[in-house]
Amino acid sequence: MITADSSSTKETFLSSLLIELIEILRDRQGETWAAIAIVAAGKSATIAIDDTRLFLQVDHDLAVTVSGANPDTSNDFESNGITLKNIMFGRSSLDKSVASGKIFIHASFGDLLKIRAIVASVLADSANEPRLASLWQRFAQEWQS
Repeated sequence: MITADSSSTKETFLSSLLIELIEILRDRQGETWAAIAIVAAGKSATIAIDDTRLFLQVDHDLAVTVSGANPDTSNDFESNGITLKNIMFGRSSLDKSVASGKIFIHASFGDLLKIRAIVASVLADSANEPRLASLWQRFAQEWQS
């Protein structure tokens, strides 16, 4: 179990989950991956989940690098584990979580619409992709806010 006082362990856990998520989606090579490729190629983002911050960078060949975030950099995405779990398991939606301030995304309106479509697609893929369901379960079991 990951606890709030073990920040580097939480970074490692979150990094490994993000890399696994990307590998699963890349392996599937479906519409979800095609959408991610269009939105993410050549971009970077700093994400924060609870007290854990990571920097993600995607090059033009879609190679993904995940590292610790620079403490002076502002977040492009912020949320907490409880909100993400609620979205993963259908107890809430991305739209509702953004509207209520439980998720913050710094992006253009066009990118927000694309991100929304990608999240909906990933969640739909979860119904028939056991690796995604397993990933959500591991996050739910091990991530403590």
